[in-house]
Amino acid sequence: MKKNNKGFTLVELLVVIGILGILMGALFPAISSAMIKANLSACGMRGRNLFVAITAANTEREALGLGNVWPKTQAEDGADTSKDPLSGAVSSAADYFTYLFDMAKITDSAQWKPYVSGVDISVLNGAGVPAIPNGATRIDGKNCLWCVAANITDEISDVYPVLFSRNIPVSTLKTYEKTYDGGNEELKIGKANGAKYDTPFSNKAYVLIRKGGAVITQTAKYAMTSVMFNKQPYNIDADPAPQFLDVD
Repeated sequence: MKKNNKGFTLVELLVVIGILGILMGALFPAISSAMIKANLSACGMRGRNLFVAITAANTEREALGLGNVWPKTQAEDGADTSKDPLSGAVSSAADYFTYLFDMAKITDSAQWKPYVSGVDISVLNGAGVPAIPNGATRIDGKNCLWCVAANITDEISDVYPVLFSRNIPVSTLKTYEKTYDGGNEELKIGKANGAKYDTPFSNKAYVLIRKGGAVITQTAKYAMTSVMFNKQPYNIDADPAPQFLDVD
């Protein structure tokens, strides 16, 4: 008996491929948006955990009569940086986190004494920011997700951003380090707009953690000063004044 093994014709195959292409084109924006939101949530959680660890370290040090562990751009009076590196000055977020996690001794479990506990160093990575290589004794800017505020004191408002994703260009924030008038100016994000790296999120979204612990995850549509500073005007009279430190 003769068998009829008829398969797809070329026209039918092209029609199927065309339909699949249309479906993929229609679904891609939704899939891309869902991936960005998932990465925003994950980075927000990392930032929150890092903030909690820093806050806990500050509480512990306050009871001992020591200064907080937020980075400083000027050394504390009488600081012994050989025993307490974070009492000295740092110039970048990467250097700050290098001291915070005691990277110089991280390969020696007997000597390793980070300032923070209960948090893994992986909070510095994610959403395209590569992990810190095994055996590294310092943190490189390319492995650092977070820019950080320096010279933070109790008197500074709780809405002040203390950690934010590195795709927010620090150069655009210099105007607002000490004074903000409550305006609603656009904050252009991404490497094309002055950030040192395009990850995470390029010009699509950003994450920031406020001094009070609030986590803000937003798309680029809301990359504005009114959102970043909660539209609360301030004039910080402090010496040294707060500064935003880039990753490197």
